[in-house]
Amino acid sequence: MRTIEEDILSWSKDFLELPNETLGGKPVCPYAKMARTHGLLKIVVESSADDLLQRVVYECNHFKDSGKEICIIACPDLSVTGDELDNYTHTLNHVFVPKDVYLMAFHPEGYDEPVEFLENGDWESHNEFLMVLIQPFEKLEQASANLEKIGFYESWDKDYYESTVTKRKTYRRLLCEE
Repeated sequence: MRTIEEDILSWSKDFLELPNETLGGKPVCPYAKMARTHGLLKIVVESSADDLLQRVVYECNHFKDSGKEICIIACPDLSVTGDELDNYTHTLNHVFVPKDVYLMAFHPEGYDEPVEFLENGDWESHNEFLMVLIQPFEKLEQASANLEKIGFYESWDKDYYESTVTKRKTYRRLLCEE
């Protein structure tokens, strides 16, 4: 059985980085491979939901000095619901986006309706866990704008696009408030 860290690395190599039929042969995340292969990915596994929020805040406060492009904090304690995790990250984004740090949550509760390109085909996790991804906001926005220009998102499910890309764009206003 794989560890959670091994699951995350496998998810990147065997799903995110591979050509996806639903996306016209493009990978789900065209930047995942570079982050993984160039040592720009940090994975932290926090075993307790009680410590999760504290760890997320710690990683956000130290992210700019980490030299990483992405930090994934995973936790197998699912006593935190998907809605609670979304509320945590939304609140923390109001604190950290002005500091150029963006958070995005993934919970195994997932979406009410399946998102076709996120259905992992043959890939399957050996563990059940939630994740909080931490990335530099400005760099993520620029990469997303570049993908938008080449039509990358055209085959994305509209609701998924709205809940990820459009939602992230709403935080831009926080950059002007400081």
